[in-house]
Formats: sequence, C-alpha cells, structure tokens
Amino acid sequence: MQLDLFSDNRRTIRLNDAGDMLHALDLEKALAVYADLLNDAPGDRTILQLQRTVGQWRDALSRFHGSSVGSGRLHDLWLNLTDDTPPLLAAGVLELLTAGLKGLPAPELIYIPPRFHIGTILLERKSFADAEFWFSSALNCGISARARFLGWRGDAQMLLGDNGRARESYLAAFLEGPHGVDLSSQKNRMIHSLLFSLESEGGDEIEENDMVCWLPVWGWLHGEFVLSLDEVAADRDAFAAALEKTERLRDITPSRIWFEYLRYAEYLRSMFRNDQELVRVRRRMRELSGFMFDRYMEKVRRC
Repeated sequence: MQLDLFSDNRRTIRLNDAGDMLHALDLEKALAVYADLLNDAPGDRTILQLQRTVGQWRDALSRFHGSSVGSGRLHDLWLNLTDDTPPLLAAGVLELLTAGLKGLPAPELIYIPPRFHIGTILLERKSFADAEFWFSSALNCGISARARFLGWRGDAQMLLGDNGRARESYLAAFLEGPHGVDLSSQKNRMIHSLLFSLESEGGDEIEENDMVCWLPVWGWLHGEFVLSLDEVAADRDAFAAALEKTERLRDITPSRIWFEYLRYAEYLRSMFRNDQELVRVRRRMRELSGFMFDRYMEKVRRC
C-alpha cells in the first residue's frame, strides 16, 4: 500500500513539473517527463494522450520559430489551439502570441476574421484591462469592424465590473452594425437573454433576421440600455428635421429610425413637454411598429 501511495505521489509531482514546462513552452523537457512516467506505466492513457498532443505542439512551435514571425504565422499558430490543448500549454501559447503581436507595427489594427486580434487573445488570458485598451485603440484608429469591436470592448468592460460603460459599448455596437456583432462570442448573459426574450415575444411580429436590429429598443424597454437625450436637447428642431429627412431618404433601417423616434419622444415627454408634437411622433412610432409601440406605452404608463 505504501509503495502504491508513493507511486501515485510521484506521478502527480512529475505531472505538475511537466505542467510548469508546458507553460514555459519547454516541450522537450515535458516530453522527457512523460517518457519517464511511461516507463513505469506504459498503458497510462492520460500520459499517452499528453505525449501525442505535446509532440504535435513541439513540431508546430519548431516550425514557428524557424520562420519569419508575421501576423499570418501567428494566426496559424492560434488556429492550432483547441479544447484538447492542455490549459497550461495554451496559456503559454497565448502569452507567446501576445508578445508576437506587440512586436509588430500597429498591433491594434491586426485583425483576421472572425476572432484573431490581440484584444480577443487577452480576453482568453483574462487580462481584461489590457483587452479593453487594445479594443479601444483599434476603434480609435479606425478598425473597420466597429460593431464587432464595440461588442468585444463591452465584454472586457463587463468583466472588469464596469457595467455602465459596458452597456454603452453594447448599445453602440447594436446601433452601428447589429449583424456585425459576434453574438456567438459575447460573454454577457444579458445580451443573450434580451435576444431570447425578443424572439419569444416578438416572433410573430418581427422577421427573424431583424431581431438583433431591435435589441437597442428592446434593451431600453427592459431597463438595460440608457437613452442619451443630449443630441435632442442641444437642438430639438434640427434633430426633428434631420429625423424626417433621414426617413424620407430611406437610408436607415426601420429599427434604427424607431430608436431615434424613441429618443425624440422621450425628450418631448420628460424634458420639453409638447403634447401636440408628442402625439405626432407616437403616431409615427405606432405606424412603424405596433408591437414595439404597445410595449413602449406599457413602460411609459408605469413611469
């Protein structure tokens, strides 16, 4: 019995040692540990699987170090990460990728769809403040996939505990390009809950492809998003004129024009009471979407 305990303890200690080697990407030494342990237990399936996986990564990293390190090579290495990659090895690879990207010109603008970016890598590493920095840098420097990056920045802010700014980022993302937001990677359950409830309640009223476009309105109706009325308050007449012109030119989606009417209506209701104009605006909101208008009036009556 004592001998068995010693054997089990040796295996655990040696595997922990190998884990440290994986994190440091010293894969030859890790493989030597596995070979040593297999001498004691040739049929150990866990170690045999580790040996195969780490051997494949050793070959991949060997080719990586032997080539010029550009964004394409870094992306290739990133694609090798799977759920089967040992966590400590994955952590070491993510650190390597971060350092590699930082060494390239304008790393904030290096983006290979759908998700390869220094910010998303830092999210995986749980370095949320750094991830937010790089997402913001990408947005400030003119990254083209703005909605996607706003959504990711919202995740970083949410994970930092800054829920107010996170909601601002999510709202901006769905206003700028709802179909561009990477919903499958969004980490905030609130976003998924809003979409699920909208699909459940509005499935007969709203086209499936338009559901995500209505999230800004739906989020406000459910108290998740805050309306900014500053633009309306700065020049109410100019805002109203621009709204009518935009709708007349039809260069805006129904969901977005409804959101802008919502902002105008709330300004007229809460900051600059004008019943005649408010009636006109609400009538137009009802024409554009009776479903949303009914939900809006339910909320207003509770205020």
